[in-house]
Amino acid sequence: MNFEIKKILNMPFNLQKRSRYPWLFGAAVVVSFTCFYALLPEHFQSPQLLLSILGSIAAFFHFLYFQHNTNTERFIVLFKDFNSRYDKLNDDLNRIAKKSNCFKLSQKEIQILYDYFNLCAEEHLFYKAGYIDENVWEAWSAGMKYFLCSPRIANLWAKEIKRGSYYKFSLDNL
Repeated sequence: MNFEIKKILNMPFNLQKRSRYPWLFGAAVVVSFTCFYALLPEHFQSPQLLLSILGSIAAFFHFLYFQHNTNTERFIVLFKDFNSRYDKLNDDLNRIAKKSNCFKLSQKEIQILYDYFNLCAEEHLFYKAGYIDENVWEAWSAGMKYFLCSPRIANLWAKEIKRGSYYKFSLDNL
């Protein structure tokens, strides 16, 4: 498959794409009308052919719109799940991050951080798969960078990633 086609198919999900479809549909209709009447010889210009072309264009944009709606529903489910899981960890994460570096992480803190690392890796996995809006990923990524400022968290996270866990997530992805 051509590199450009792969790039288009793997573009991150974007909630704003929906507003582009009516404009793109209108442009496609105008171009089709223009090509139909300017380029086709008159003996090929039948109403049936014009309707077939316009129907194909409408079906294609209907598919795009339907796909966007499906992806939006999937995004909402993932967004709610990820945010709910983060909300449960947030207070503990902030407490861990604010503690002095001279304190060793307790087993409970390590387990909380493992849960957070898993959450971050899953968020990145779904972002790379195209189900998370780029603006949302940037916000989540900024939050991850905030916690990486804590040496206690950064050291454990780097150690864990070296083990190959977390779906090939890397701190370089942030």
